[in-house]
Amino acid sequence: MKIDIERIQRYLGEIKARYHEIEELLLKNTDQEILKDPWILRGVKYILIEIAEAMANTLQHILAKDMGEPVTGYVETIIRAGETKILSETLSQKIKPFFDFRNSLIHRYWFISDEKLLSLVRENKDDFISFIEAVESYIRNRK
Repeated sequence: MKIDIERIQRYLGEIKARYHEIEELLLKNTDQEILKDPWILRGVKYILIEIAEAMANTLQHILAKDMGEPVTGYVETIIRAGETKILSETLSQKIKPFFDFRNSLIHRYWFISDEKLLSLVRENKDDFISFIEAVESYIRNRK
C-alpha cells in the first residue's frame, strides 16, 4: 500500500500550526498568568491533545500503509515508530511521555500539576518540530 503524502502533509501542517499557537501563548504569557486564567490553561491542554492526535494519526498511517502494521494505541504507535526507524529511538523515547500525558488528559487517570505541565511544554515544545522534520526525512528517504 502507498502512503498518502497529502494526508501526511495535512497532519504535519496541523502540528506546525498548533506548535505556533503554543509558542505564541507562551511568549505572551508568563506561567503565572496562564495559571491564573483557566481558559488559557485549558487552551494549552487542548492544543497538546490536538498535537498528540495529529502525531499519532501520522505514525499510524505510515505504519499501516508503508509497513502493513496496524497499531491500536497511542503509546504503541510511538514505540513502534522508534523501533521501525520512522523516528529515531531517541526522539521516540522523548515523545513517549507526551503520548502518556495525552492519555491522562483524555482519561483522567494520571495527574500532573499545571505548573509541571507548563514547565515541560516550555522545555520540550521544540520536539514537535523535530517530529515534523523526522517524518519529512522518513518520507523523502524511504525505499
